[in-house]
Amino acid sequence: MSVASEQRAIPLDFPPVSGPVMKFVRQAVRDFDLISPGDRVAVGMSGGKDSLLLAAALRELSLAGDFDFEVQPIHLDQNQPGFDRAGFDAALERLGMSCLVIDKDTYSVVQAMLKPGQIPCALCGRMRRGILNKFCADNGYNKLALGHHLDDAVETFFLNLLFGRKLDALKPATPATGIDVVAIRPLILVEERKIEAWVSAHGLTTVACPVCDSHAESRRRDLKGLVEGFRGLHADVHDSIRAALYSAPQ
Repeated sequence: MSVASEQRAIPLDFPPVSGPVMKFVRQAVRDFDLISPGDRVAVGMSGGKDSLLLAAALRELSLAGDFDFEVQPIHLDQNQPGFDRAGFDAALERLGMSCLVIDKDTYSVVQAMLKPGQIPCALCGRMRRGILNKFCADNGYNKLALGHHLDDAVETFFLNLLFGRKLDALKPATPATGIDVVAIRPLILVEERKIEAWVSAHGLTTVACPVCDSHAESRRRDLKGLVEGFRGLHADVHDSIRAALYSAPQ
């Protein structure tokens, strides 16, 4: 496994994050104690819209000085055929952020482990998380920020309800097993459509996963349609779900 550092100078016109989104990010960080003074936060970067907004939001939070922490984007190059490396580099250039790139061929390992008809996303995700957690522990980062947003949380809740037969929401923070690293989700209160609007407004290049996005069948994608259908019954469905799942601890 090799690591490369790609330095960028912050452009004067780097895409700012909207006030409403930053309000939810600050709320999540405060309500769930996601970041403490002195934390070193690594931001998992895939090149997708969620990780781009997450990196930009945490940089703004860091520069504001409210929480006194260090932020460093990191990217795991999994050697996936068809990964848009040029698009990923363009996104970093637009944000003007440095990124540590970890090169490790997990693609071949996952493909060798798959059973016939099995979708690789869950297996790939666990492997990717393990590598990023270990990198953080080895390099002094005590927090790993992930780009899960409110829609991810809602879909996870329904997946657990319908298929896991349990009431279990996506947690704002999840300690890793056996190492001193905590995965945090600062976008947990932010709706996906706000992220999409930010990407569109600033003309950002986003990078899709060449493996996961090639699988048409996905329970999570089906649930997106279900949640969207709820808007027909209640226009403010996300506000209701946000309050139900993530009301501030008393």
